[in-house]
Amino acid sequence: MKRLLYFCIAFLSSTIGYSQNREVDSLKTILNSGSHDQNKVEILNRLSFLLRERDLGEALEFSVQAETLALENNDSLQLARAKGNLGWIHYRLGIWDKAFRYSRDAYLIGFSQNDKGEIAMTLNNLGAIYYQQRNYDEAIRKFKEALEIGKEINDSYIIIRSLNNIALNYSKTDKLDSAIFFAKEAIKQNDEAGSIYFTSFTNRVIGDVQMAQGDIAKAIATYENALNAASHQRLSSFESSILHRLGKAYLETGNYAKSLEILERGEKISGENNFQDEYVQTLKHLSKLHEKLGNNEKAFDYLKQFTDLSEVLDEKADRDRLALIQGMFEVEKSDADVRYLRSENLIQDLRIKNFRLVILIISVAIILLGVVLARLYMLNKRTKKINKDLVSKQEKVNQQKKALELQSQELEKSNRLKNKLFSILGHDLKSPVSQLQSVLGLVNTQELSREEFSTISHILKRNVDSLYVVLDNILSWSRSQMEGFRVQLSPINLETVTRPSLELLHNQAQAKELTIKVEMNTKDKVWADPDLLQVIIRNILSNAIKFSKKGSVIDIRSFTESKEVVLQVQDYGLGMPTNILKSFEKEQFSILQSSPGTEKEKGTGLGLSISREFISMMDGSLQFESDKGKGTTAIIKLKVVQVVSSTKNVMVSNSI
Repeated sequence: MKRLLYFCIAFLSSTIGYSQNREVDSLKTILNSGSHDQNKVEILNRLSFLLRERDLGEALEFSVQAETLALENNDSLQLARAKGNLGWIHYRLGIWDKAFRYSRDAYLIGFSQNDKGEIAMTLNNLGAIYYQQRNYDEAIRKFKEALEIGKEINDSYIIIRSLNNIALNYSKTDKLDSAIFFAKEAIKQNDEAGSIYFTSFTNRVIGDVQMAQGDIAKAIATYENALNAASHQRLSSFESSILHRLGKAYLETGNYAKSLEILERGEKISGENNFQDEYVQTLKHLSKLHEKLGNNEKAFDYLKQFTDLSEVLDEKADRDRLALIQGMFEVEKSDADVRYLRSENLIQDLRIKNFRLVILIISVAIILLGVVLARLYMLNKRTKKINKDLVSKQEKVNQQKKALELQSQELEKSNRLKNKLFSILGHDLKSPVSQLQSVLGLVNTQELSREEFSTISHILKRNVDSLYVVLDNILSWSRSQMEGFRVQLSPINLETVTRPSLELLHNQAQAKELTIKVEMNTKDKVWADPDLLQVIIRNILSNAIKFSKKGSVIDIRSFTESKEVVLQVQDYGLGMPTNILKSFEKEQFSILQSSPGTEKEKGTGLGLSISREFISMMDGSLQFESDKGKGTTAIIKLKVVQVVSSTKNVMVSNSI
């Protein structure tokens, strides 16, 4: 039965592939003959669309010609389609800033022409760009908007493409059931449309979800189905992306021979076509496979190739994302300038019209002076009012201009801070990871004995714990900068949040021979977000350990004061510098202000910055009392949860 299914898919796939190849050849023949010059731009756009998943170079050449010709002919409809193709081609090439610009232009032109098909296509382009930014929620919104338009115009291509993209983005979140739902809906639409062009993509998403759910046997069957469709459609990019997934699945089942066959095939395809993302994944799985087979030399060679290529790809991805962000910012800024110039032109037009009106009134008044004296008086009053309104509008425009300039300066400053922060974090994160990689390499090659490993394992554990705190701070700070971030307040006991932080930082405190005394003298619960509160407490404790002298004490105490619960963390170390303490009190603290600890520990100041931001979100306060050379006391205050009605067990905070 399964072989029959594969045969049907292969037959349909080859039929579709043959049909598309024949259309491409026919269009090229017509284009070269010059017999349809009046429809040349349409032919160029169609060729670009058919080739943009198979030959990016040729597709790009046709799209550029179509854009130039559409501009010469002043053909807005074909210009939108050319820019839409260029947006997708540059996305496939990894040039995301250009992909965003072309797709946005195509969307605006399509919107002005009410071309719903092009609007939906470019929404899919924009959604793909947000997917690369890992902004899956915004990407899903774009794809769902495209899906609704596709249903409205009954375009099966747009419907199936949008459904697949929605499923892919949901598979990257914890909403795996939603991913399966939209993937199955895509298959259903495929069956109704009589086309299987997207089947490989759909089954790959379903296979990913099945792997995430631990159902490896089903995942293998699904990947095999997807691989068969991709191979017969000659979509080598899809084929290589499925091969490394299938190889990994066979590896996890212990079928090493089948895994080796699949992965070597994937290595060849991705290597020949320069599919670097697929190639790096294949290298990683081949390294693990040869380790299982006992081929340590090959395993090490593949691991080295994987590590080197991963570093190159990560650096490229970071550069591309920064370029995309810069491109988006420049587009928004240019739009603001255009809106301002338009408002200036409108004001000038109004002035000219008013001036002409006054001249007309005066001319009529000369002829009918006695009749229109009263009328002239009223018109004069009306003119003054209009001029007053114009002045008021001009002032508003000037204020908006100043606000835009200020916003531009703030964005530029923010970008500089973020770039510098990423540079510092990249350096600080690389050191512990490199140490861990070196030690694991020695262990893997058996050049480090168990006793030697035991002597340094506590240092590795301390470095990994420190790395975890830094990474969690980065993730928390990034999450707080995203749109749609919401605080989830609930009744929390301070001790249940404080204990995990103490356990996480135990090795760091033990390394400095610190004694931590804990006195939790309150059972009152507070209104807080447990995740955010744990980030705050962990950063306060980490700073206390960092700036404590070796062999000293850290006191942690909590008590209820009036309608607030107070948590104090006191150390007897270096104390906070006066300039940092004052800037924190005035809310001028920068994420890059940081001092080295007693053991020369480094930091970025990100922990204090996000702690202050998170505590304000929970309607609490964070203060510091510090004496130079005597130590620092961090004071956290949060609202107490009060029971309004014990029979109904209803609780509110004191701020309600």
